[in-house]
Amino acid sequence: MMKLTRLMLSLLLLVVLLFVAGCSSTVKSTSKDPNMTAIKTVLEHQFTGPDSEFIEGTENTEKLEEYYEKRYKSYFTEERYNSFIAASAYTYVLLAYNNDKEIKAEKVDVRTEEGWYHFNVTVSYGEAGNGQNSAEVTGKAKINDDGKITNVQYLNDGGLTSNLEN
Repeated sequence: MMKLTRLMLSLLLLVVLLFVAGCSSTVKSTSKDPNMTAIKTVLEHQFTGPDSEFIEGTENTEKLEEYYEKRYKSYFTEERYNSFIAASAYTYVLLAYNNDKEIKAEKVDVRTEEGWYHFNVTVSYGEAGNGQNSAEVTGKAKINDDGKITNVQYLNDGGLTSNLEN
């Protein structure tokens, strides 16, 4: 009887250890996804600022181009990089700068679904030193086999644009 109890306890312990090991390995594999890391980095840059380099770049086009190239170019295909810079890269930081506000990506969540990387970004915003508000920006991105972003779509900015304008 004693041997049977020990055997059952040993088997139970083995099952629990395998379950824990299996759960932790899936968490590690998703958190190490370089595509998710790339998207998070781009979003953190896009929704944080303005910093001194950006402010300096608003008065010097060459410095602004260097600023964007350093932050974004390595993450995008050449074609998508150019359209991202032209249409999206500076929208929120420039709005904040023009209205004496600051923004900061507080939390960035990225998950995969049906071939897309869906994201939620919690962005705090407000005048420096004053109470901060927050908005939730949602969207999705596509990445090619080379690990470069080929598409970014913003689905909802949670009122961030209009709140930065006011």
